Amino acid sequence: MTTLRRLTALVGIVALGTVGTLLILESSEVIGGRWRGEFAESLNDIAFPSWGLWASALLGVALAIVGIAMVAAQIAPPKKGLNSMHEVYKGRDGETRLRGRAAIGAVRYELAAIDGVVNVDARVANKRMTVELEIDDRANIADIEIEARTRLGHEFWINLGLADFALNLLVAHHPKPPRVR
Repeated sequence: MTTLRRLTALVGIVALGTVGTLLILESSEVIGGRWRGEFAESLNDIAFPSWGLWASALLGVALAIVGIAMVAAQIAPPKKGLNSMHEVYKGRDGETRLRGRAAIGAVRYELAAIDGVVNVDARVANKRMTVELEIDDRANIADIEIEARTRLGHEFWINLGLADFALNLLVAHHPKPPRVR
């Protein structure tokens, strides 16, 4: 979605910049008002080509889908905590910050090494990380939770530079256990 947001913003900026430049050039009499008619004719040729009715309908449907996707990309919020910056160190010489994406990556790496862990998902909000572990059907939830809390103990957060982070841990069995034949 982030790429789609950036693409939408870029297309809008280019379109507004082009029309603004043409209007400035027209008002300063560098170019005449002819460009408006040519622009309108170009849009007419694009919107109502000499193709068959079915081809125009397919193009219209495709453009509508692209338009809806662009609007949805602008409305849908990005995944929380990925781009938030968290202070690691602040001194006279400056400050060091860690992006939420890096903290989530470190947690995923640490927890994926536990035997029986199938999937790790994490979110950051303020100074709290919520981690959801999906484990194999044959694994013991209590043992994996103890191992995960040990690995993500206070020392882990100190080494990461985020000693004041809180952790919410949710451990659940994978919804689709492996088939046994």
